[in-house]
Order: sequence, then structure tokens, then C-alpha cells
Amino acid sequence: MFKRKKKPGQLVGTDLDWFIIPIRTVRSWGILLVLVAAAALLAYQLRSRTRFSPEQRAATEIASAADLLQKATAGPGAPRPAPLAQAQDLLQGARDSYGKKDYEPAFRQAVESQSYSRRVLGRAGTEETGDASLISVEGDVSIQTAGRSAFGPARQRQILFDGDFIKTGRSGSAELMFSDGTLYTVRPGSLFEVRRPASTDSGSSQIKMVSGAVNVYTASAASTVATDAAIAVIDRESRVAVDVEKEKTDITTFRGKATVSTGKETVLLGDREKISATTRTRQFSAKVSIPESPILVAPADSQYYDLKTSGEVDLKWNGVQRAARYRLQIARSRLFVPDAMEVDLDNRMAASARVRVTREGSYFWRVAAIDSSGRPSDWSAVRRFKMLSEPAGVGMGGSAPPQLTVSTPQQMGNVFLVFGKTDPGAVVTINAEPADVEPDGSFKKTVTVNREGSATLIVKAVDASGNETVRQVKVFVESL
Repeated sequence: MFKRKKKPGQLVGTDLDWFIIPIRTVRSWGILLVLVAAAALLAYQLRSRTRFSPEQRAATEIASAADLLQKATAGPGAPRPAPLAQAQDLLQGARDSYGKKDYEPAFRQAVESQSYSRRVLGRAGTEETGDASLISVEGDVSIQTAGRSAFGPARQRQILFDGDFIKTGRSGSAELMFSDGTLYTVRPGSLFEVRRPASTDSGSSQIKMVSGAVNVYTASAASTVATDAAIAVIDRESRVAVDVEKEKTDITTFRGKATVSTGKETVLLGDREKISATTRTRQFSAKVSIPESPILVAPADSQYYDLKTSGEVDLKWNGVQRAARYRLQIARSRLFVPDAMEVDLDNRMAASARVRVTREGSYFWRVAAIDSSGRPSDWSAVRRFKMLSEPAGVGMGGSAPPQLTVSTPQQMGNVFLVFGKTDPGAVVTINAEPADVEPDGSFKKTVTVNREGSATLIVKAVDASGNETVRQVKVFVESL
């Protein structure tokens, strides 16, 4: 960008006389003319738009979005799949909203689809892949993109960039995946900023926590979580929780290692260790150990129960040596958002519980151990049981194989986020590994491809009668 050299004045000649006009006056008149022109243009656009009904406006933008998407898909070169997939999803969402006569949402989704198609057509470079991607969004989750002053609703599969802020409400939770495979689970009431590290020494993924809590699951690279009180560099293949409340930061290492520094002190945390730091003192509390997490025993994951014969479910887990009691949660949400919670008891003395369920649907459950000092363990792995009004296998597929649709995978380096939908109750595997299937049949799975070039993902859906449907999805990993 070049700056125009400032002059003390400017001569303007006429046949009658000479005038000296200060440059600030010229600029003032220029700005005024620009503002008048802009106001006139805006008035014209508003007048033009108001001539059309919401239905017409939505239809026009949907048509434009479809045209741009077609050009982006057929354009020269290999477009980045992430923004292309988002453009497709938004366009489909706009069409669905239009079909329901929800014209304002249809209009907004179509306009946003156009922006992603333009990004593909513009070939914005490696920035298109982003620094992270939202793979799950439940409840109140919003995003403030870098350079903007307002938060807007967050969406599943939305790409995140350096400087974006994510906020979860009282009953909101989200999962985001970074390009190095690190998974962040954001708990309710949290606010943090996505950051891009200046060097790979501090890890490939990084966030700045303002408030709330996150669980970090690293894969093949380290990750960094910064707060006002401390900075935690989380080692590869580790699972760590960071909780920020006012001026205090708690860091708990459930598995692996984390190096935590306040600027004054540095501490290394190992398996099942916890430490706290405050913004005011910049000093650590003493390290404490936490109990092991329970292992769920029964029922088996995704087991069916018939509400007509019995609504009782016996839950069992292994006893933990240091546990004084257990906390049991049952929810209709895999992320256990508060509004979906059915049971939340922290006074279970035995390693079992019997619950009575009266409503049909899928239920997720997990258990944590609490020691005599009130320190909780990590949560157990999550399991699901399903309550049906008829036995499994009846009216759930019959002789017809389940429906199976797979969206274009979203790529983050050599990690692919696979999304799709099948019949409710079906089990989905991708390359023989189980995927998370929601009660409505939608599913997702992260898949890592450990070689360059093309690869094939085998997606299989199997219903309760044993019928299966298979799809093959081609992906490509570029060489560095």
C-alpha cells in the first residue's frame, strides 16, 4: 500500500482568478461526495430489494448460490474440499429451508454458500483449510470471526481461523478438530480464541482460554492452551483438562504429560495429576493426584431394551480403589449438555445403579470416581443404550438394506472428517472402525490417512436385521 504525499495546499486555476484551497478542504468535499454516493447506492439497493418478497429474494440467492457452486466444482485445478463441502451443505440447507417456507434462513444460507464458493473460485491458498474445524455443535454455540465485532451462530463443519472466538452458552457444547488431529471438547459456559503458533516448538494447535473449560486430546503433535494465569504445553498422545474460573486456572492431566508455566515457575504433570495457578500470584499450588476413571461393564454399548416388557436398565462399572463415591450421568446428548441431562447423581456408593426409563430413544451414560477429598477422576468412556417400543429387528430394516449417504469429507491435512446419514438404529463403521451415530441416523467420524496420494474410505451401515449398505469414498493426501 502506498501513501499519498501530503501537500500544504493546492492551486486551482480559472479564467477569472486564482484560488488557494487547503488539501483538507478538498478531502472533506471528496469524502462528502463519496458518502452521498454511497447513501444513494444503499438507498437504491434497499429500494430494489424491498420490491421483492422474501420468497423471491431467497429464490434469487439460491439460484446464484447453485450457479457459483457449479462453477467452483467445475473450475480448473483441484479445489480444496473443505470450503466446497460447506458451500454444498449451506446450499442444501437453503433449499430445505425454502421448502419449509422459511425464507429468511434460506436467504442467509444461500448468501453464505456463495461466499464459500467464491473462496474456492478465488483460490485463497492454503488458508482455505483453516486452522481447525467444528465437528460437533450442540445447544448454544456461537462464533466471532476474526475482524468482526459480533457473535453469530456456529455450525457443524464450520472452518475456524486464527483469531476466531468460540463461545458456548449455559447449555452449549462443541468439539473442534485441528489440522494436526488434536481434538478439543468445549464445555458449557466457555470462551476461547483460536490461535496459530508462531513456531512448531509450542505445538501445531493452540488456543487462548478466557473462561470456562476444555478437554484436550492430542494425537501425533503437542498442543498449547494459554490462560491469563499459565501456559500449558500438552504432550502428544495426552488427555488434559483446562478449567478457567475468574483468576484461577486448573490443569489436570488424565493421561500423558503437560508442561505448565506461569512465567515464574514451570511444572511437569504426569498421569492423573492436577495443579492450580492464579493470575495474581503467578504461583502454583501443590500437585495432587486424582483417582483412576471407572471402566463401564454393562450393558454393552448400543444395547436395545423393549419398553413393553421392561423399562429397567442395570448399569454396572468396575470399582476404583481410591473411590469414596461415584458420579453417574445419563443424558440424551453425547456431549452431556445440561438441557439434555436426565440423571446427574454424585452420591453413588456402589459400582452399579438401576434406572427406570419410560420414554423411547437413545441415552448416553458415563461415570466418574470421586476420592475422599472430593477430587473427581476423568469420566469413563461413554456408552449408549436404546429404549424401543418394539423389539430390535422388528420394523427396523426388514429385507431392505439401510439407506446410507456420505457427504464430501472435510480435509484437515491428512485427517478427514466424514459425515453422513443412515437409518435410525443402524451401526456405521468407516474402515472397520465405529462411527458416532446420532438417534436420527446422522453420523461422523475422524479418519487419519497415514500415506500420501489417493486412498479409499469404506463406509458401511448395518441395521438390526443384519442388512448392510456399503459406500466407497475416495480421498487424496497431498505431499508436503
